[in-house]
Formats: sequence, C-alpha cells, structure tokens
Amino acid sequence: MTELTFKDISYIRSALQYRLAGLEREIISDNKNSLEKPLSEDERIEIQEDIIFYDKLLYQFEQAEKQSQVMKITPSIVLP
Repeated sequence: MTELTFKDISYIRSALQYRLAGLEREIISDNKNSLEKPLSEDERIEIQEDIIFYDKLLYQFEQAEKQSQVMKITPSIVLP
C-alpha cells in the first residue's frame, strides 16, 4: 500500500474519467455507425463490463478526492 497525495488522487480521477468517456464514446459510435464494422456481441459486453468497473473505481477516487480536499485547504498553524 502507498499513500497518495491530493495531486495523485486528482490525476488518477481525471484519467479514469477520460478512459470512461472513451469507452462510452466507443459504444455510442458503434450505435451510430452501422456502415462500419460493428462491435461483436463479446466486444460490446466486454466494453460494458469495463464501463461498470471504471465507473465504480472513479466513484472511489471522487470520494477520496473530496476527503483529501479538506486536508489540502487546511491552513498552516504558526506557533510563536
């Protein structure tokens, strides 16, 4: 296990959002472009499973980012 900084969590969350959007675009594109080679049923199922997996993972990182936001904003304490 490793501790992640706020910056690490934000980068990972952003990458997950990007990947999830790409998978969703792939499904939408396949639905619209019936002239091109359509996805096989196995490919479609695999993409849908990936979407579910990345969505759950994204949710976890969004929650971690919200929690770490508090620590990021905490002002420093100066003692005389």
